[in-house]
Amino acid sequence: MTETKPLLSVRGLTVTFDDFVAVDGLSFDLHEGQTLAIVGESGSGKSVTALSIMRLVTLGTRAKIADGELLFRTPDGSVIDLVTQPEAVLRDIRGNEISMIFQEPLTSLNPVYTVGNQVAEAVMLHQGLHRKAANERALEMFDRVRIPEAARRLKEYPHQMSGGMRQRVMIAMALSCDPTVLIADEPTTALDVTIQAQILGLMRQLQDETDAAVMIITHDMGVVAEVADDVVVMNRSKLVESGSVFDIFERPQEPYTQALLASVPKLGSMAGTTKPARFDLVDFQ
Repeated sequence: MTETKPLLSVRGLTVTFDDFVAVDGLSFDLHEGQTLAIVGESGSGKSVTALSIMRLVTLGTRAKIADGELLFRTPDGSVIDLVTQPEAVLRDIRGNEISMIFQEPLTSLNPVYTVGNQVAEAVMLHQGLHRKAANERALEMFDRVRIPEAARRLKEYPHQMSGGMRQRVMIAMALSCDPTVLIADEPTTALDVTIQAQILGLMRQLQDETDAAVMIITHDMGVVAEVADDVVVMNRSKLVESGSVFDIFERPQEPYTQALLASVPKLGSMAGTTKPARFDLVDFQ
């Protein structure tokens, strides 16, 4: 995998909000068929990184990409810097070549349109299909993400569906145009553990079918251990450590990474104690 040219190369990415630095000099590569997890506590810069790649972080905000490159390899093999591309080019890439599954599907889906209509609209916009073909594609995607009674579900509104079904709709929408890069921002945070396992299994299966590169944003180390090939650890806007999932879990080098792994509750760790032990905070500079 590492011998191939990356689909996406983040080089020295720095994102600022006025005087606040949200991402500071971040670099990593994402390859075809790879699952890369970006982990860290809340506020570490994970989601800002994802939104920067989509070039959504600067829309309607005071945020700006102050430095760095976002090098994306297009289907024809050419490499472009997403930072310098005009909005018209970015609109063609978003959803078509790079798709994103957002953290909370209920707020990402439009409440006044059926879920089938929303998936079909995305296909019409990016693929140029007419309405009938787009509806057929939406039905195909609902079947693909294992939504039962797909034809009936197409006519439902977001509030009529469970959290797990809404997340499947978001995955269907994200994959409807066969993107080469899929970004998933906390895709299982609001779901119970049984549905989490189903969604993660579904994402793995769909990745095997499409060979897409997946970047998953999470603070859940259990999710990382289950799905990731490689890991980027962030804290306070900076890269702390990166490596294969095995190296990060078995041989973490940095104190912050070690503390992050130590914070994961372990079954039976409270046996014989009357109260939790104090957790030592790591001062990362």
